[in-house]
Amino acid sequence: MPQPPSSSSPRRFNFDSDPNRDVSSDSVSPDSSATEAPRRLISPRERFAPRDETSEEPVPAPEISAPESAVSPRLDDEMARRHLPPRERQKHERARIQREKREQLRRTSRVQPAHHGLHHGAHDASGDAVRTRAERNFALGARETAPAAPIWESRRKSRPRRRMPRFVRRILWLVALLFVGQLGFAAFTAPQFEIKSVEIEGSSATPPEDLRPIAGRLLGQNVLRANRMKIENAARRVPTVADAHVVRLLNWPPKVALQITERAPLLKVGAGLDWWVIDKNGVAYRRPAPEDEALYSVVVPEFSPALLQKLPPKIWARAKELDAALRRDNELASQTANLNSASAPQKMKADSSQTAPFWELRRVYFDKDGLASLRLARTAHREMLVRLGDDAWPEKLARARVALAYFERTGRRAAELDLVSLERPVWTPVALSTAAPVTLAMPNALAAPNAMATTVP
Repeated sequence: MPQPPSSSSPRRFNFDSDPNRDVSSDSVSPDSSATEAPRRLISPRERFAPRDETSEEPVPAPEISAPESAVSPRLDDEMARRHLPPRERQKHERARIQREKREQLRRTSRVQPAHHGLHHGAHDASGDAVRTRAERNFALGARETAPAAPIWESRRKSRPRRRMPRFVRRILWLVALLFVGQLGFAAFTAPQFEIKSVEIEGSSATPPEDLRPIAGRLLGQNVLRANRMKIENAARRVPTVADAHVVRLLNWPPKVALQITERAPLLKVGAGLDWWVIDKNGVAYRRPAPEDEALYSVVVPEFSPALLQKLPPKIWARAKELDAALRRDNELASQTANLNSASAPQKMKADSSQTAPFWELRRVYFDKDGLASLRLARTAHREMLVRLGDDAWPEKLARARVALAYFERTGRRAAELDLVSLERPVWTPVALSTAAPVTLAMPNALAAPNAMATTVP
């Protein structure tokens, strides 16, 4: 006969029963522990899955059960997914969002229409149509708003970006710097980058023997390290060279070119037997040659030309201005001669075909006050002196052409034509200049050159 438990033995409580029941009324049999089956742990899926009535083997109900309102399936799913990797979690999260969207769409499509007088069959048909239309609109809207990304972009976004370790990046940078440094060292020291040939361009009046030794210094030098500035300065010291540049050519084996800009002759400056050819910058760079006969010879007391020496800039600027005025007046005289020869006989046309300039001068003088004078070299007015002063040279040259035309037409010869005063020109005849120098006033016809401009041959 079983005996009642003593007060010293521990009492077992059954928490599976009703908690409001009196615990002291429970009776525990000593053989209950031997006959009780061991409990099996079940997964949340088996616990909350709906029962399949068709299955023959019923799912045993757990002894410890809780009300359905106490445990949430969604919370249980989230707890079950905690052990999943991040990619699987994102996959489940996307699936959950899609399920919620479909459920929301399904609820929206189940809304009854406002007219309740239709038959049940019509309600079912309209509900199916509304559901189908809503699903189609949802799919089309999703396709329009979020077009499908390319495969490589989706893979790139889904694939987590792994950053390279810092020490690996430093090693790669060090290797790249060493590689670039090795290439630079090889380019600056390799014999394949040595200059094999040099071209000399733009030298026509400069003797080749003056430039070849300078260009030869570049042979054998590295094309990247060649001292081009030193070669250019050496070439500029050649008297006939105004500027020089060393240019690398796109050629293999390496090749460079020495480009020369030569000085252009402008005037001859000097006195007696000491004459120099001057360029536009006022630098004397060579002695006159036979091809320099067309250049005007300028005599200035302040000028003492020497090789590669610049003339005083103030007086040189006045000499350049007078030279430009003489060249422009020569062009005007040739244009006037062409217009007059267009209506002249054939014989006169042949005589006017000569292209000699109108102002054939033996000397151009500048005195200490800067007043200019011209010594003519033409046959009809040989050794005639034309005084121009220091201003209004283009107008005075035009007046002098009119006066010379008057002398040729009248057969008179003048030793001097003074045009210092443009409004009152004065000339001195040759006959009076040999005896007693008497200055005669010019006739009124010469005082108004515009009236005689049409009689210039």
